[in-house]
Amino acid sequence: MSSKGYPNLHTGQVLISEPFIEDPTFERSVILLAEYHAEGAVGFVLNQPSNFVLSDLVPDLSAVNLPIFMGGPVELDSLHCIHNCPHIDGAIGVKQNIYWGGDFEQIIAGFKSGLLKEHQFKFFMGYSGWAQNQLLNEIKQKSWIIGSIADRIIFDHTKNTKELWKYALKNKGGKVALLANSPISPLLN
Repeated sequence: MSSKGYPNLHTGQVLISEPFIEDPTFERSVILLAEYHAEGAVGFVLNQPSNFVLSDLVPDLSAVNLPIFMGGPVELDSLHCIHNCPHIDGAIGVKQNIYWGGDFEQIIAGFKSGLLKEHQFKFFMGYSGWAQNQLLNEIKQKSWIIGSIADRIIFDHTKNTKELWKYALKNKGGKVALLANSPISPLLN
């Protein structure tokens, strides 16, 4: 869905934090917008790994050691996933080839049987959420840069915080790409 002044903002894009964002929760973060509409938005921080792996949180999957990422500050006791498996019941389309959630029992069974593979998933504790107009206001305040990144990069579990943030800015191109070399604090420049 588009909004006045931001016709390109829609589900499936990424939000790249400005280099000097004042909220430490989102410092150097890249967020996939999983849902965006007039009532608000939901997204997942792609580059804030936690200290957990999936088998820590889902004992039935003791052989699955996928890292768990911090999806955002909302409902940290909830577990979410994105994946590229359209056949999972109840999965919500985020963009072509990326889906959010679905039948968790089906996902567990798929991992146990070997039908689902670790490289097809990314798991999150919590999520990032915005109320009506909140995200648009943050974009107007220059907290976020709207961009996109390739699916293979979204599911790459090896890119750490700084690498993904820099990649997303460089991928945007133009003057924005220059921001990838910004110091964490402008006082350190």
